[in-house]
Amino acid sequence: MRVSKNQVTLLSAAVAALFAAGANAQVVLGSTSPTVTASTATVYASEISNNTVIGTTGITVNTILGIGTSINQDRYVKISLSNATFASAVTNANLVGANVAGLGPANITPTVSFGGAAGATSVIFQITTPAGANITDGLSFNMVGGVNIASTASTIGVTYEVYEFLAQAQGGTPTLYAKSGNVATFTPTYVFRNNATPNPTQVATAISGFKNFNFGSAGSAATAANAAVVGKVDLATVTTPGKLVDGTTNASIATVLANATNSQVTVTGDFSAAAANTSVTLGATVANSTGFTTSTAVFNINGSAGLTNSAIGYVVNGTTAVPAISYAATLSPRGATGYTNVTSSGAITTGSITRDGVQFESPWVTATTGYISRFFLLQTSGSTITWNAVVRNVNGAVTGGTLTGTLESGKLSAPITLASLLPATPTETQGGPYQVTFNIASDASVTQGTYVLTNTAAGSVSNMPLYRATQR
Repeated sequence: MRVSKNQVTLLSAAVAALFAAGANAQVVLGSTSPTVTASTATVYASEISNNTVIGTTGITVNTILGIGTSINQDRYVKISLSNATFASAVTNANLVGANVAGLGPANITPTVSFGGAAGATSVIFQITTPAGANITDGLSFNMVGGVNIASTASTIGVTYEVYEFLAQAQGGTPTLYAKSGNVATFTPTYVFRNNATPNPTQVATAISGFKNFNFGSAGSAATAANAAVVGKVDLATVTTPGKLVDGTTNASIATVLANATNSQVTVTGDFSAAAANTSVTLGATVANSTGFTTSTAVFNINGSAGLTNSAIGYVVNGTTAVPAISYAATLSPRGATGYTNVTSSGAITTGSITRDGVQFESPWVTATTGYISRFFLLQTSGSTITWNAVVRNVNGAVTGGTLTGTLESGKLSAPITLASLLPATPTETQGGPYQVTFNIASDASVTQGTYVLTNTAAGSVSNMPLYRATQR
């Protein structure tokens, strides 16, 4: 069927008026015969609050009519939304003929027959074709003011259907023609991520009793002997964020997160060796932790400002042994007005602390006259390494003896006597029995330790291996 030049002019003017703002989101429903390429849905920020209107400048759905009609024939067109409702009431003027993919406009007279109120999910038009219509003729449905989304957790979809009778359109069957497409999808605006590659691994040294780090060693990420870095994190806008509610402007972290220090980063691990509650830090510009336990540090941050390569610092007290453990961070964001679909990130592993070397522990040993206690150490690391010892009795640490030394690779140490580890003249509180811990700066796989007890009166000798501290 053909329409007059005047009719085409009037239709074109109507379509032009609908698109005059130039900012309408365009949805094209695809077709295989004739070939019409479906449009890609507009991507919006997933942080937009539920029950918010998006596409506020209007959303236009374009499709071919899908059926042929004769002169003055009536058919019923149903347009339905999923996960959204109409922001404004639909009127007759919302449906017009349009040139879809160069196939020419349909000459129709539309009348809203059912639905279409603001807040409704569907509308049914009766369309009359004064001069008849072709399958390929185009229609354009304009959702003035956009749509009110139910949730950003699902895609906003639109379905176009043609029926012979109103009752069939209301019942949803049988259809003469049907096509569906997506109006909107959603994507996060920001990302909370680990910035370090690889994750920093701090080494608590055996020679310090695992109370300090290998600061100054090759590959060490420690900033001081007592200061570890257990992660670096970013909170930033993603490379391609979704649109704001108007559908024209991309969101940013400054838009969707509150401009106040009420977003939180929680770091978990082990902080039992912290010098103070303020010894765990996040970056140079974030205040010290506000919630602190031996396993958790919580930081209040200004989410809208983000974080850039913010180091998680940990200063230890130098008196408590640091365990080998991994650290992780979790973001609990607070949304700005209109952006409440912000969710906590999963925990991201940021770094770890390991231990070098090995600790050997003796059984309780004696310095009683007539008995000689000796220790022998052997390591085959290929390098000369150091060792130190900690001697304890029932009253605590016993100091005053020779408690450090070196070990050449592949050579059994000279006997380390218990007497040499003790002060020359022990005080009353420094008496035995004793337990000795050796901290040796070589790996356990290439290190051995033995305790030998000699009974000089009986002329007997007994020996036993030293225990690794982790295998007691």
